[in-house]
Amino acid sequence: MRKLIVVMVLLVLVLSAFGPGLAAAKNPDLPIEMTGDLGGAAYIIQVPGNWNGTLLVYAHGYAPDGEAEPEPAFLVADELLARGYALAASGYRGTGFNLLDAIKDTKKLVQHFRRTVGKPERTVLYGNSMGGSLTIQSMEKYPGTYDAGIPLCAPASGITRNTSTRFSFALAYDAAFGWDESWGAINDVRDDIDFYADVLFPKTIYELGLSYMPGYPFNKPLWEFARLVSDLPAGGFYEYSGPVDMPPGAVALTFFMTRTRADIEMKAGGIVSGNEGYVYGLTAAERAYLLGLDPAMDIDGMLASMNAQTGYRTDPWAQAYLNRVDEARGQIHSPVLMVHNIDDPVTPVEGTTHYARLVAGKGNQALLTRVYSELDGHCNFTEAQLLTFFDAMDAWLDTGVAPTAASFAGTPDLTVNFEPGPWPQPPAD
Repeated sequence: MRKLIVVMVLLVLVLSAFGPGLAAAKNPDLPIEMTGDLGGAAYIIQVPGNWNGTLLVYAHGYAPDGEAEPEPAFLVADELLARGYALAASGYRGTGFNLLDAIKDTKKLVQHFRRTVGKPERTVLYGNSMGGSLTIQSMEKYPGTYDAGIPLCAPASGITRNTSTRFSFALAYDAAFGWDESWGAINDVRDDIDFYADVLFPKTIYELGLSYMPGYPFNKPLWEFARLVSDLPAGGFYEYSGPVDMPPGAVALTFFMTRTRADIEMKAGGIVSGNEGYVYGLTAAERAYLLGLDPAMDIDGMLASMNAQTGYRTDPWAQAYLNRVDEARGQIHSPVLMVHNIDDPVTPVEGTTHYARLVAGKGNQALLTRVYSELDGHCNFTEAQLLTFFDAMDAWLDTGVAPTAASFAGTPDLTVNFEPGPWPQPPAD
C-alpha cells in the first residue's frame, strides 16, 4: 500500500510539472501574439503585457466566399488591448453558413489558449450576426468554458424564422420585379449562383441603383412594398451612417435571398424555404403610404401573387438540419448581455423578444439583459458603445448585479427602455 501511495504522489508531481500548458500558465512571457491553425481553422491570440486576467473571444459573422481571416476583435482591438484584455478569435473552418463547425472551432481555441497561455480568470465570448448566434448557443452548451456572453445583432429568433422571413422577401421581390429563372426556382436557389455576376450587376442594380447615383433609390415604391410586406424597418434599408461598412438592407436582403439561401440549402441538402399557412397583407396606413408614392401601384395584384405562393414546404431532412443548427433553447447558465440595433433590416430586432421568452421559460431571466442601439443598420455600433458593453459586463461579473439603464446612460444612442414586441407577421409567435 505504501508503495502505491508513493507511486500516486510521483504521478501527481509529474503531471503537475509537465501537464499541457501548466508551466506556461504560471509565468507566461508577455506580451504574446500567436497565429496558427487548429484543425483547419486559422486563429489569432493577443495578450498584452498588462493582462487583466480576462480573455475576450470574438466570433465573426457570416463570410460568404473564400477564406475568413480571424480578426482579434470587432472594431476595438487596440483599445481592448490597452485596457489589459487578452484577445482570441478563430477564422473557422471554411466559410459560409458553417455555424456548427464555428461553435466547435471557437471552443477549441479557448482550450488551446488555456494550454499555451494559461487559464483566464474569466472568459467572455462575444460575436456579431452569425457570430452572435454562435455566442448564444455556446453560452447554453458550454457553461464551463465561458463565463459570460455578449451576442451582437444576432438572428436570435433562430435560423428557421430568419430563413422564412428572407424567403418572404424573395416572394415580395418577385411580385415587384420578377424572379429571374436563371437563379433557379424561387424556393430552390441554384447552388452555384454568384451574387455579383448573376444577381446584382445584371439585374438588381438597375432596379435599385447605387447610393451615389442621382435618383437613388430607383423604383422606391416597389422596394417599399417589398419592405413593408416583409415587416422590415425603414431605418438602414437604403442607407445608414456609422462605423460599420455594411451594404444597405435592400442590397443585403437580395444577397441573403439568393447567395446565402443557396449556401444554406447546400448545407441542409434540400429546400429550406417554407411559408405554409402564411397570409401576406398590408395595413390601411401602409396602403395609403404606398399609393402616395405611386397612385397606380397594383397593390392587390402583388399581394395576390404572393398569396398564391404560400404552400411551400421545407424538405423534411433539410428541416431536421435547421432544427439541429437552431439549438438555442434559453438554457443559459451565466450572464448574457444581448445587443441589437432597433432598426435592423437584416435580422429583425423582434428576435430578441423571442429569445427573451425562451430564457424566461427556463426561469433564467435574471441572467439576460437586453440593450439597444438607436443607430440604423445591421451590427452598426460605435467604438464607444462596444467599450460600454464590455464595461457593463465587467461590472456585472464583479458585483453580480445586472446592468441597468444607468449602465448605458453616458453613451450616446443606447437604451434599455425599448420593447420590440413579438416576431412580426407572418407568422407571429
